[in-house]
Amino acid sequence: MLPNFQRGADRSACQGVGDLMDGALIHSLDYAKPFSIRQANIALLRQLSWHDKLAHMQQDKPRPFADIAERIKWHREVVLKCPRQEDYATSIGVKRSALSLWEAGTHRLSLDGALALRSKYGLSLDFMYEGIDDALPMTLRNAWRERS
Repeated sequence: MLPNFQRGADRSACQGVGDLMDGALIHSLDYAKPFSIRQANIALLRQLSWHDKLAHMQQDKPRPFADIAERIKWHREVVLKCPRQEDYATSIGVKRSALSLWEAGTHRLSLDGALALRSKYGLSLDFMYEGIDDALPMTLRNAWRERS
């Protein structure tokens, strides 16, 4: 246990914690430096950990549904010439965030979304999920085949 420092009459010269741990902790200029170094190190560690997290966030995410994303994005931008995701999502009755995830290729197109695209624009489920363009209307099929 630490000895009790500056008890009694000298206690008025002590500033800070004082009564904690029977006066074992004294807040003075001699003790300020170790605490400030500790705080600086903690901030540095926080900064380094955020740099690591940001580096991981900026890496390419896997896109398992990139082929579906390409077809949705092609239909929105090339066929309909609709630059805003929000307008396209509203037209088929889904949230813009869901459409954004589908177009990013990180989430699979839901069945409800595919059915909405089929009923609104005539896109077949075979085309949306598998890329089979045989069931598309002739104008869409030709546009899809001539895209590259």
